Amino acid sequence: MIKEGAHTFIAGRGPVEPFLGKYAPKRADVFEVIEQRFAAAGLTGLRYRPLRIELELTTKCNDSCPSCGMGALPLAQGVTLTPDQRARIVDEFDSVGLPTAAITGGEPFVAIHALTPLISALRARRIDVSKLTTNGVWGAPRRCERTFAQLEKAGLLDNELVVPLIMLSVGEQTMPLEYVARILHRAVTRYTDHELNVAVSSLADPADRTHKIYELIEVYEKAYGDFPHDRVHSTMRVYLNNERLAEQKKADRPGHTTVKRWMDACFDCFAPTVGTYILPSALLKQDGRWYACASFDVPEALGFGNIFTTPLRTIVERANDSEYLQLIAAGGGLKGLHGAVAAEFTENTTCGGFCDSCGLLSDRFRAERGLPPAKPLPVIASEDLLRHRPIITG
Repeated sequence: MIKEGAHTFIAGRGPVEPFLGKYAPKRADVFEVIEQRFAAAGLTGLRYRPLRIELELTTKCNDSCPSCGMGALPLAQGVTLTPDQRARIVDEFDSVGLPTAAITGGEPFVAIHALTPLISALRARRIDVSKLTTNGVWGAPRRCERTFAQLEKAGLLDNELVVPLIMLSVGEQTMPLEYVARILHRAVTRYTDHELNVAVSSLADPADRTHKIYELIEVYEKAYGDFPHDRVHSTMRVYLNNERLAEQKKADRPGHTTVKRWMDACFDCFAPTVGTYILPSALLKQDGRWYACASFDVPEALGFGNIFTTPLRTIVERANDSEYLQLIAAGGGLKGLHGAVAAEFTENTTCGGFCDSCGLLSDRFRAERGLPPAKPLPVIASEDLLRHRPIITG
């Protein structure tokens, strides 16, 4: 399979070669076009402008993974964005010249009635849908072909800037691997890599860190022949903690790497990037909370407002005013916090990854600046979301 780190293009650091990478650019001048859109939206003076927002369409899921990093809820308990909310979100995305959006859940394909209109609405504003994340529930024999047709009709293949990606997640999911294999086969045999990309996110079992991807390859080859390694992008992960599943036992991954080492190896997530990733990024939760990072276990310090009560432009400006983010942006990643957070802390504190180190650093930064702990963003109750019409308060 194609390794995740292949083909990274960063604005101002060499030429862009179209149709390479997991989030392959469709044109060599992709960054120039993006800059023109930001300029038209009046965002030229801001250092942090997300190239993609990860949008949680629904919290509903047909599955029940014990360590679900997205905190998905059962079908009867989860909530899906209403038509009014989707319209508001698309308006707000358009208002800041957003180039691309990714759609996730929950499981977005259990809300196909909301998914396809959202894709169409985004494309009508020339916002690319860069990624659809799914467990493969729609790979059932009678549903797979019909769903691909629905995605085509909605405009998924009409992106202007990047090739759309279908991200299939396997791990604790109980979806039959035959479903996932069917979607993969349909994607690589009907569409070229100039039209559609596919990836498998193989999330390791927290207990033994084994990946189900190898079992998937066996299932695929029994049904269809050689696995299309040259078309499938690989994302290898471990499960994240989440805030929704109160009964979930939190994964204990303290790690033995110091925060300083994570800082020094941190990728510049504020440099405009396509190919391997689309950065800078952001996360929009189904209830409207907006974070300047697309990780689902993002620290609360990176939350800057609720899109259902505050214009997105204001939220983005708040993020740009954050001293913590300013230091990261100026320093090319978490390494920009050297000197802002005591070396005694960074050199002696250990953790298990970049996201963990950011959480520790953001808390320590606030403490050393004499700031109160970050408060969780306001949440609109689920029962209100079902009938909520967004009211912009400024």
